[in-house]
Amino acid sequence: MKHFLYLSTLLLPLFLISQGCATIFGGRTNSMVFNGPADIQSQVFIDDTLVGQAPGKIVVPKQTIQHGSKLEIRADGYETQEYLILRKPHAGLVIADFVVGAVPLIFDTANGNILRPSPRKFDLDYTKQDSF
Repeated sequence: MKHFLYLSTLLLPLFLISQGCATIFGGRTNSMVFNGPADIQSQVFIDDTLVGQAPGKIVVPKQTIQHGSKLEIRADGYETQEYLILRKPHAGLVIADFVVGAVPLIFDTANGNILRPSPRKFDLDYTKQDSF
């Protein structure tokens, strides 16, 4: 029992130093919120892959969104809305990594866990499609 306590006392800080806050607390998904009129249903695509319906909240796996991904919102009879999604460091996680030490920031940056999509909230503006 004494050896277990001694070993866990040594290994726990080592584990926390080698794992960044984004790796531990960041999760495996990203959520995006789409605000708009409830009477118009649209489909949300990321890089030509259907990921959900709008308006509402969509949760996608973290690896679905890459830096420079194209998000499209398509609704029948309305113009397609396009957005460029960038991945930016999450300020809270960067600060948490600095509080613990600089080593976790290196791990979180290397594996991309510290990056979050930007923007994550969208106000939908439906414009009728011109018919010729």
